[in-house]
Amino acid sequence: MKIEITKGKYKGVRGRVVGVYTDGRYDINIIKPKTAQPKQQPTQMVIKINNCREI
Repeated sequence: MKIEITKGKYKGVRGRVVGVYTDGRYDINIIKPKTAQPKQQPTQMVIKINNCREI
């Protein structure tokens, strides 16, 4: 499943879900990082389910 982050610092980042936690979080691999970002963005993240949407 692919998701897009809708809230927070990494808004607009897209990723593929690789794991689901029982407390309501997704473990994702980044597919499309945010553009024009000065620092290196992580390639994996853990994001709350209510901060993202399915694409």
